[in-house]
Amino acid sequence: MIDAAEGFDDLDREGHESGMIHAELLSSLFAPREAGDSRDLRTFLRTWGPGTVSSSAFERLVRVALKADGRLAAGAAGHQAAIRRLFPDTPDDAIVAFCVSEDKGPRPAHILTTLTSNGAGFSLKGTKRWGSMSPLSDVLYVAASIGESNGRNQLRMVRLPAGCKGLTLDTSAYGSFKDHMPIADLILDDVAVRADDVLSADAYEAYIKPFRLVEDVYGTAATQIGVLGVGLTHEWSQDVLEDLLALILQAHTISQTPMARPEDVVLMSSYFRASDILWARLGECWSKVPNDERARWSPETGTLGVAARARETRRQNAWSEIGAGGRA
Repeated sequence: MIDAAEGFDDLDREGHESGMIHAELLSSLFAPREAGDSRDLRTFLRTWGPGTVSSSAFERLVRVALKADGRLAAGAAGHQAAIRRLFPDTPDDAIVAFCVSEDKGPRPAHILTTLTSNGAGFSLKGTKRWGSMSPLSDVLYVAASIGESNGRNQLRMVRLPAGCKGLTLDTSAYGSFKDHMPIADLILDDVAVRADDVLSADAYEAYIKPFRLVEDVYGTAATQIGVLGVGLTHEWSQDVLEDLLALILQAHTISQTPMARPEDVVLMSSYFRASDILWARLGECWSKVPNDERARWSPETGTLGVAARARETRRQNAWSEIGAGGRA
């Protein structure tokens, strides 16, 4: 089984992600760019995603977001990079899915899919809901229970290849979702799992708990990278472009932290707040963009991000921890 530490080979000993430096990022953001065609999202991601020289998930995000022709493509760039942040040994050319939620949501107590030892390996059985990108994926990371200990559901992440025997994808519940990453429910009927494909770390602490926050940062940054390209093309006001640029650089800085400590959360809080404020200022800028292009970026929906209440709770908890540490 894979040890948790092996899942972070792209981080240095202090938890910082390696990869491009600010100067390289700035150069790429101002380089001539031409949007790709994301109507076939799988082909788009497989064309522009592979090829990261380093193991930096943020570097991959930048490369794909620079080619994004709309919010769907940018969001997919952030989603795929966020998964790779947590699972950096994922094959470079693979499309990936992160499958946690069940009938009652993603909370640990509500994860009823079971992973059972059968001697030679394991058997996976249960149902997953809302598997974003699963219809297009080559690799799926699936959360499952190995039983309870001290009243707590013990979870592990399982790495599954798409098309494995016993795995069925059901997209019928999501036919009305437009301009969204493809979604499916997963039916797992005694899927055979190799021991090497069970990650030994506590799935909640190592993967589920940090994923939403990492995805929020990466998804927002990817959208901002794409929108910066729109603004440069259509000659938006310089102050708006400068502020967009500053936010992208701030997201890059965040990606070089563990993205888990109270100090990291405080920095993220500043980034999200500034992102919301800037998005609200873009109203007149969008009038310079052709209707079809503007529609692909959905400016009326605001920035991508977690619910405000969850974000505020996380911010307050971070400051409480910092304050407690300072008094110790």
